Amino acid sequence: MDNVIFEKKQHTALITINKPHTLNALCESLISQINTALDTAENDPEIYTVIITGSGKTFIAGADIKEMYRKNETEIAVWAALGSDLNMRLENMDLPVIAAINGYALGGGLELALACDIRIASENARMGLPETSLGVICGAGGTQRLPRTVGESIAKEMIFTAEIIDAQKALNIRLINKITSKENLLNEAISLCRAIEKNGQIAVKSAKEAVNISRNSSIQGGCLIERKIFSKLFSTDDQKIGMGGFLAKEKNIKFKNK
Repeated sequence: MDNVIFEKKQHTALITINKPHTLNALCESLISQINTALDTAENDPEIYTVIITGSGKTFIAGADIKEMYRKNETEIAVWAALGSDLNMRLENMDLPVIAAINGYALGGGLELALACDIRIASENARMGLPETSLGVICGAGGTQRLPRTVGESIAKEMIFTAEIIDAQKALNIRLINKITSKENLLNEAISLCRAIEKNGQIAVKSAKEAVNISRNSSIQGGCLIERKIFSKLFSTDDQKIGMGGFLAKEKNIKFKNK
C-alpha cells in the first residue's frame, strides 16, 4: 500500500493517506488501498478504534479531477460508487472512526471526513464542498451528510457558494468537534481513542449502531431498537464486569470484550 500507511498503535489503527504530490486526492487506486487498510483494522481483534489522517499539508484535497474529467455519465457513475461505498463503510463499520483533519479537506475529502464518527482539525485546516464551482455536485454523500451535521440551511449555503471555511468556523457550525495545533493533532486523536478504548467495546459498537439508526427512525422506533440493543448487552460478560465493578467501587475496570 504505497500511498496508504497503516500503523498499529496499541488498540488504534492509524491510517495515513500518503500521496502528497497529488495533495492526497482520491483516485480509484487510493480508494482501494484505504479499503485494504480498513480490512486490516477490522480483521484484527486487538483494534478498537481507527484514525484517518493525511500526510503533508492536506487531509484529502478532493477527488482526482484528472481521473474524472474525461469520463462520461455511465463511467463516472461507476467511479462515484467507489467513493460512496467507502464512505458508507466508514459510517457503518463497528469500529469508531476519527478523522484527524491536518489541512485541506475539500470535496471528496470532506465527504470522507463527514462519514467518520468524530472530526478533530488542526488550526490550519480548511474545509468545503466546492463542486458547484466545477459545474457538478458532490458524488459521495456530501449533500446528504453535511445537512445532517450542520443543518440544512448552512449546508445549502456552503454547497451553493462553494465556500471554503476555516477551522474556527467549522467548529462554530459544529462540523468538527475540536480544534488543536497541527503539532498536537495526532496526540489529541489518540487521546480520544484511549478514552473510548477504556470502555466496554461491545457497548461502544452497540452505541454506534444505535446512534446511526436514529437518522432514519422516528423517536418511537429508534427508542424501541435502542431498548432491544440495551437488553441484549445484559447477556455479555462486560455488563456484569462493568456494573459489578461500579458497585464494588473499582477504579480501573478491565473489560473482556465478550
